[in-house]
Parts: sequence; C-alpha cells; structure tokens
Amino acid sequence: MKDLSREKYLSRIRPFYGDADVIKVITGVRRCGKSTVMRQIVQELLDSGVESSMIAYLDLDSKRYRKVSNAEELETEIDLLIPSEGPGRYLFVDEVQNAEGFESVINAYRNDGVSVFITGSNSYLLSGELVTKLTGRYMEFDVFPFSLSEVRDYKLLNGLGFDPNRDFQDYLVNGGFPKRFSYPDPEQQADYVGAVVREVVEKDIRKRRKVRNVQTFEKVLEYLLSTPSTTVSSTSIADFMRNEKVNVLPSTVNRYLDIIFASRLLSKCSRVDVAGKKALKTLYKSYVSDPALHAYAAGPRTGLRIGMMLENVVYNELVSRGYEVSVGKFGDREVDFVVSRGLKKAFVQVTYVMESPETEQREEAPLLALRDASPKYIITMDPVTIGRKGIVRLNLVNDFLLGDGFRLG
Repeated sequence: MKDLSREKYLSRIRPFYGDADVIKVITGVRRCGKSTVMRQIVQELLDSGVESSMIAYLDLDSKRYRKVSNAEELETEIDLLIPSEGPGRYLFVDEVQNAEGFESVINAYRNDGVSVFITGSNSYLLSGELVTKLTGRYMEFDVFPFSLSEVRDYKLLNGLGFDPNRDFQDYLVNGGFPKRFSYPDPEQQADYVGAVVREVVEKDIRKRRKVRNVQTFEKVLEYLLSTPSTTVSSTSIADFMRNEKVNVLPSTVNRYLDIIFASRLLSKCSRVDVAGKKALKTLYKSYVSDPALHAYAAGPRTGLRIGMMLENVVYNELVSRGYEVSVGKFGDREVDFVVSRGLKKAFVQVTYVMESPETEQREEAPLLALRDASPKYIITMDPVTIGRKGIVRLNLVNDFLLGDGFRLG
C-alpha cells in the first residue's frame, strides 16, 4: 500500500522546516501516523535539494538504535550522522523518550543552529518536563488517525473503491488508524485497535507513571472510552465506579484523568464563557481520538453511542484542521462547539437528525440566543440541509467531512 501524504499536518509544519530556533514536537496517540509524517518531512527536504548528509534521522524504537538509552549515547549517534557545524542541518528523533535525559541534547543542537523534529511517548512529552527542560522553545503539532477525507484519499490512492455512506458507517466502527487498512477482516481490525490500547497502557503509562491499582485505572479508561462526548468530573466518575463496586477517591480519579489525556487516547475539551470570553475551570468534555476506540470499549455489551460519536467525529475533524475548539456556555445554555482561529470564529451544534419541530427548536435556540454575528452551523445526518434564521445546516458526511461547507466568519 502507498502512504498517504498527510497534507493537513504538513502544511502547518512546513513554514517551520528551516526554523532552528523552534523544536518541532509531533504528538498524537500511538499508531496515528506521527512517524510517517516525520518521514514525509524528510522526503520533502530531500526533494527541495537538501543533501542527505545534512539530515540525521534516528528511530529509537528500531533495532539499530534500541540500545541508545541515555543522553551521551544519543549525542554520539547524532554526531555520526550530520556535520558538527554549519547552517542547513536537520535532526529527526523518533521515540525520543527512550534516551533518558534527551532534553539537554536536543536543546544543545537547537542552540547550535540545527532544525530539530521529535516524536515520542505522549504521556512523557506532554507531562510538563518538555516545557521545563526545553525552556519553552518548541511548537506542538497534534496528529490524529485518518479523518474520513483521508480514508477516501488513501483508498483512492491505492485503487480501492470509496462510497461515502458505506465508508462512513465503517469509519464509525473501525476508525482511521492507518495500519488497520492492512487488515481486511473486521475482527483483525478490532484486534489491532485493542493492541494499540494495550501498547499505550503498557509503554506510555505503566512504565512511566506510578499506577498502583492498574485494574481500577483500566476501568476508568474503559468508562471514558465508552462514553464519548460527555461532561467529565472526577466526582461523577468516582460515584459511577462506586456503583460498579469499585472504590476510588475523586483525587485518584483526577490523577488518572491527567494520565489518560496525556496519552492522547482521549482529548479534553474545555468550556468557555461565551459572554465573558474566558475559560471556565470547572467541568469539561472528553472525546476519543479515533472512533474505533469507542467501538473497542463499548462492544456488544453496551453498544455504540451513535449520537455521541457524531459529535466526537466533528470535534476531531475541527481540531485536526487546526482550529481551537471549546464548549460554549452562556447562562444555562450550551453550544456544542465554539470554533476559532485568530480573531475569526463560528458556533456549531451537532445532532443526529432534525426529526421534529421540537428538535429544531432545541438545537436552534442556543445559536439564536447568541448576540454574535459569527457564522452559526447545525451539522446533522439529514440529507436536506436548508437553513433558516441565519443558521447554516450541513450534512455531516458530504458537506462537512468530505466537503468545504464550513467556514469561520
């Protein structure tokens, strides 16, 4: 199979290729395609005329470099690959956390004029140690598994058929982890997703975080994966666990939540006071980084929560396009998403279908109450998308995920 160019991410990283002052940190859940993005950057540099001798690429999970375990060994290997001085040097380190104390080495090369790119264990890179030890001179680029449009492009690139409605239903269950398309059998795909979750728990969490009660931790993780697009609080989760005969303190749940969100299995979406234009510290929503994670956790026992997953898919799509996304609150009303980039923004409601006048009124009311001229959208699975009262309606698949119907004001 041919690799798909991840242009939505490359286009955001490309302006910083030659910026040696800023370390480029590529993050995202395991197996989402971070390494592929980094290799594609290397290829673009080579295609632009950069000599291969000026590029050092180290995959610390590979057999060649698996024994590189500390800063001194890392520095020795890098020095073997690129000149010790001069402009136009590039350094790529995959799974950088495998070398203990890597921060001082990476920062030294940045100070020496080398353009540095790294990926690694998300729970480590996002733990605050990177911020402290690299003195804040870095930019983070978050990568997701394939979106539906990338599934389309990948399948067409490899001579496979694509049907929007059929493939969207498949996407809701089997998701967009790139490797899963190598397994035609749905059971194999489900096994692969399970392996991804276990890998994250084993490599990103158990080896780097002190989780004493792994069974309780995994129950909290399963709960979050099973209930996407819901409001999260440590107290409510502790109460749920107690009903399941699992005793855990809210403070412990809160620590588990920090670890889980750092792993990028789920994303945290904060609430913002639309009227006061400030972030709210209490409560937030969680979204799985790929639909298959929900299907893996929910399974036949509880069934898929389709309505919640539609909202989740919209959230992932918006974030993967580089937008800032928050849940909007004003008074006792809530808007699913406040979407912004710079000074531009839009408001979004997501619902399965507008099946009745009551549903229309419920979804339109928060948008109509906003005293803001920014675009307002309702995204649904309805085939008919005739808007009214200044609200634009989009079909989720054709207009939003595969089309260009969404714009900021």
